[in-house]
Amino acid sequence: ILAGILLKLGGYGLLRMFSLLQNSGVKYNYWWISVSLVGGVLISLVCLRQTDLKALIAYSSVAHMGIVLSGLLTMTYWGLTGSYALMIAHGLCSSGLFCLANISYE
Repeated sequence: ILAGILLKLGGYGLLRMFSLLQNSGVKYNYWWISVSLVGGVLISLVCLRQTDLKALIAYSSVAHMGIVLSGLLTMTYWGLTGSYALMIAHGLCSSGLFCLANISYE
């Protein structure tokens, strides 16, 4: 439930604040996009070394939120739409992945 719902609240909050962010911090967007993409790559490298299945799913959720953040910060229609679609798809898939991981542990 954490990866499926609670982690997406930050992305949803940024989605709701999109109109306020359009005019204010545009000059720092490329820096934040770079930070979120580098963070996503570093967390993906952590995922490669993970042996615990639940931790692997949780780390992949953090990596996906880096992609969502960079899509939102592009301030374009396609970035907004892609981020929204990724949040919905990952929210549904990660809940199922945690359910399957729990079944495999039992």
